[in-house]
Amino acid sequence: MKLRDLNAQLIWKLSDRGSYWTDCSDITQAQGIVFLCPKCFIANSGPIGTHSVICWFKNRGVPDGMHPKPGRWNPSGTGLDDLTFVPPGAVSVLLTGGCGWHGFVTKGDAS
Repeated sequence: MKLRDLNAQLIWKLSDRGSYWTDCSDITQAQGIVFLCPKCFIANSGPIGTHSVICWFKNRGVPDGMHPKPGRWNPSGTGLDDLTFVPPGAVSVLLTGGCGWHGFVTKGDAS
């Protein structure tokens, strides 16, 4: 499912004390991405009742203690339409609570 269809936004953290962020239009400046869970988006037939997934980018200044943790992803691409998580770092996304979605961000898709 396309990241844009999941209301994805590149994000920049605002505080080390919590998961607060603001929209960031430049992938080279972004510290992460937030998007609606593709598994729950399908199950709910849309965004109502669908939770968000946050993935912080590796080596972008996000403290190790910043939630969610421990994963950090290495982004490749020019923006949301071709974003891919590549090594080194995690390449898949595994939610350890809630719906337990396990998927990949590849070429602008979360699947």
